[in-house]
Amino acid sequence: MAEDALLRGNSRGYNFFPLSDPAWRDGSFGERLAEAVPVRPGAHSLLKRFASSLPGRLAAWALLAACLFSLAQVALIAWAGGEWTRWFHARNPLSRLLFASLCALSWHALRRGVGYAPGEWAEFGGKIALALFGVGAGLAAGEVLLRVYLQRTQSRQSIARLDAGAADAGQRRIRSTHPMAVIVRRSANPKLVYELKPNLDMEFGHRTLRTNSMGLRESRDYPVERQPRSVRIIGLGDSGIFGWGVNQDEDYLSVLESNLNRRADGVLYEALNFGVPGYNTQLEVESLRCRGLAFKPDIVIVGWCDNDFGLPFFIPQEGQWRRKDVSFLYALLFDREKFADIALCDVRDQRDYDQSRVPEDIRGGVDVAGVKQALTDLTRMGREQGFHVLVFGSMRREAVDICRELRIPYFNIRERIPADRYPKEYNIYFMHPRAEGHRVLARHLEEELDRLGWLTPREAAP
Repeated sequence: MAEDALLRGNSRGYNFFPLSDPAWRDGSFGERLAEAVPVRPGAHSLLKRFASSLPGRLAAWALLAACLFSLAQVALIAWAGGEWTRWFHARNPLSRLLFASLCALSWHALRRGVGYAPGEWAEFGGKIALALFGVGAGLAAGEVLLRVYLQRTQSRQSIARLDAGAADAGQRRIRSTHPMAVIVRRSANPKLVYELKPNLDMEFGHRTLRTNSMGLRESRDYPVERQPRSVRIIGLGDSGIFGWGVNQDEDYLSVLESNLNRRADGVLYEALNFGVPGYNTQLEVESLRCRGLAFKPDIVIVGWCDNDFGLPFFIPQEGQWRRKDVSFLYALLFDREKFADIALCDVRDQRDYDQSRVPEDIRGGVDVAGVKQALTDLTRMGREQGFHVLVFGSMRREAVDICRELRIPYFNIRERIPADRYPKEYNIYFMHPRAEGHRVLARHLEEELDRLGWLTPREAAP
């Protein structure tokens, strides 16, 4: 009967004692029950027993080795500044740090933690929390200090870095026939962005290229002081007036200077080529303002090219030191390519830029409004400094409209030179004429300056 017995030896492993058993009367029921129900060891006891065994000791050493190996991989990633690819591949430093931390905690539990009392585990947990807080605070402070440092010093350092990189350009393998990055350098004037390197004497696009001490594509230096009975012309522009694809002294400004001096009329004619490939009108006018006005020109020729409506070829991108979606410290340690992209005020070519990072004053020089503003500034300088301005080149309608609105004299090759007058291979309507095309343009430019009456020496002018 159920009331006469406790279960003993049934299929579930319980023991029943009859109610008539003497244990109920003599008080030994507890001892009998303890004997009947086996005590199973707890998890802590099993862990302690395992930790003292040979497999446990081997597991502890394996965890320590895994921890150290993961930390070594993190160190190699930091050393490389990105993915480590020598001998083995290592990336994702955060996941490796997390894995190393888990291995270290597991090793500590096997080697030390098995002897902890409950209170000691609580104390150990507090130490871990305090250490995590200290590391987090240190990383946050490092992030803030790095951003402050970049914001205060990076602009200057970016110029130094570009100049340092340019110093070993001769050691680099050049895969382009027109390696722009080899002939230009970062300008100290942030509005000018970049400029030609001085004292070049090299082959560029299989053509000879020389620059003088000022970084102008000229075979000689021009004195700043004006000579008696002289006419001084300054040419502004990009690759067209620079003479892209022609030898030294074959650009139309050099040809113009030679043609004018062959007159032998007692006047010294000087034509200084301030053209830089990739400039737009805004940079051309800035170049005149900060470098050309010292030469006191009589005439300024703007060598027009339709891409003057766009951004310059090389574009500065501002550092993004206030971004909240990226860690600069992490990028500096583990992804230095990204760090250079997001943190440094670098210079990129127009094929690879983020327009949102282009400085506002550079973006303001593009399109019709930007060109109009630049030419307005140029005409104002002309009135103040006493020089004439002529826009010369193959001009589309928007450029012509700007010149008409601002009353700037212009010579539109498309309108003034019939299409069938010269061989097509001269490319006079193209932004990069051949040498024969430059000679044609020089002759037409000379005729136009004569027609305008601008070739009179300043001293002899009424």
